[in-house]
Amino acid sequence: MRLSLTALCLTSMAAAIPATAAEIDARPPDKLSVSGNVSNFRNSDADGGGGALSYLHYLTPNALVGGGVDHTFVEDTELTYGSLRGAWGRGEPSSRFTFLAEAYYGEGDDVGRKFDYRVGVLGISQALTSKFSVQLETRQFEIDTTDGNLPELGLTYVWTPRFVTNVSYAKSVSGNLGTELTSARADYYGKRVNLLLGGSTGTANPAVLVPLPGVVLPPTHSTQGFVGIGRTFKRGEFQLLGDYLKVSDSEKITVTLTFTAFLGSRGR
Repeated sequence: MRLSLTALCLTSMAAAIPATAAEIDARPPDKLSVSGNVSNFRNSDADGGGGALSYLHYLTPNALVGGGVDHTFVEDTELTYGSLRGAWGRGEPSSRFTFLAEAYYGEGDDVGRKFDYRVGVLGISQALTSKFSVQLETRQFEIDTTDGNLPELGLTYVWTPRFVTNVSYAKSVSGNLGTELTSARADYYGKRVNLLLGGSTGTANPAVLVPLPGVVLPPTHSTQGFVGIGRTFKRGEFQLLGDYLKVSDSEKITVTLTFTAFLGSRGR
């Protein structure tokens, strides 16, 4: 499961504003997440699905490490990959700096034809005020016959402690990614439920948006939208996410259910 710099900043900035000094000093609980998804390609009879398991551990209040494994399939084609990630930050909320690194490595089977799956991520975030931050991220893709680098610039604004928005722009600079995407996302952290809404539009290689084993398409116009709802409890949280992706004449709908358990009593 991807720990994006945008998502990390959205969560940390929204949580930081109302926090007391004692809460900032305490390590948050570790997180163990389990998810499953089902997918349908609307213009064909192909169906797919998958599952993921990930774990995040806070070494200090400012540093975390984690890992996970993902498996996805479409008909008789499948892809399995592992991931390692880490993040480190420092400073007060109004001037906080965060560094993020991720690595994904695995192998797919396209009806007997093996292919590699490798993605590396480096990102930084700098808070300019207690409500506004800038993120810069670069992703190196090596997926089957697709390769290249995709830098992304993002802006995050905390309107209230419960409502956060992000906009970003990404354009590939090497390889055959042929990608140029503009994205937006809004998160609402309610007393009873959490909501998220977002999407992207532009030109993209399908491998940049979501793993599609066995599906090789040239870069073309794409549209993606997603909406999610979650509920947080004392010892964990649930999230239900619906995602719509259209690349050229191909349309894919994915529904994902995730449960995250909070391990330990730190930060409470």
